Amino acid sequence: MLSNTIIENQTSLAQTPRTLAPLTLVIMAAGLGSRFGGDKQLASLGPNGETMLELSIMSAYRADFTKVVLVIRPELETELTSLLAKRIKPHVSADFECCFSYQTMDDLPEAARDYLVDFSHRAKPWGTAHALWSARHQVKGLMAVINADDYYGDSAFPLLAQGLRASPNDWMLVAYPLSLTLSEHGGVNRGVCLVEQGILKGVAEWTDIYSASKGIYGCCEGSHKQLEAETPVSMTCWGFSDDIFTVIESELTRFITEHGLEPKSECYLPTVVQQYIGFANNDPPAEAILTKQIQVKTAQEPWFGVTYPQDVEWVKDKLCRVLANKSDGVIE
Repeated sequence: MLSNTIIENQTSLAQTPRTLAPLTLVIMAAGLGSRFGGDKQLASLGPNGETMLELSIMSAYRADFTKVVLVIRPELETELTSLLAKRIKPHVSADFECCFSYQTMDDLPEAARDYLVDFSHRAKPWGTAHALWSARHQVKGLMAVINADDYYGDSAFPLLAQGLRASPNDWMLVAYPLSLTLSEHGGVNRGVCLVEQGILKGVAEWTDIYSASKGIYGCCEGSHKQLEAETPVSMTCWGFSDDIFTVIESELTRFITEHGLEPKSECYLPTVVQQYIGFANNDPPAEAILTKQIQVKTAQEPWFGVTYPQDVEWVKDKLCRVLANKSDGVIE
């Protein structure tokens, strides 16, 4: 069972009317884990065998989120339903809602679906932007968006809640220093951010980022370059209003018409945000929604993620150290 501290906190939450704008946590949990060799979202990594998504759900609950939407492959629903029933539901108030959305190949904007009618060349869906698109029917209003197989720390969710409610018409990002997000066992992909006075000015998708004796290196737009250790990167810890779905619809349609016949192409959420920033910095096209700022906050705790099987023991050790002194950070 949960510690007394978290039970007391949750009792207080359950008795307090939720008068503030409701917040939804969208967890993208449909990934195949090809480099990991299995379903990372189901891996037991916490001090008491918690999955990363369990830790994130409880962190979001403590930050006054009222709903969680898990974007999944259909075959994961049975196991995740059991996990939520046994390990989450007993420890949250009755008004905290958990539900699922499926990420399937053919769930595309109408114009994209008309363009691409055959999916036999694809082994998996269309990436993180498509994953969020899959949740559109379950989300109204303000939302946070994260990955299921990452640990973001407790501080990320209050930052998201406070930022979204303070500026509900804007979007936001909780960023992490690059050096704290690398794997010891191979290259990783990151959304590298350009930030000016707390406002996001650009996001570039870098691939195969790794640490070497002379620095940190990665690839962007076909070039191999060096990066600074403190470079802020997106770990897919976003805050949006629900007009993000209008932008995704436009960008996903464009992506499918340009890359839909490629067997492994993916539409990344940071790329969609980058396209939107391009609209904001120039004359927006007629179909674009009103321009807005994208606030950036810096996480106060480390980020951990599993990319390779070799990461598991390292992440377990790190999580045990981080959560050792947090009675409200684990599920017993």
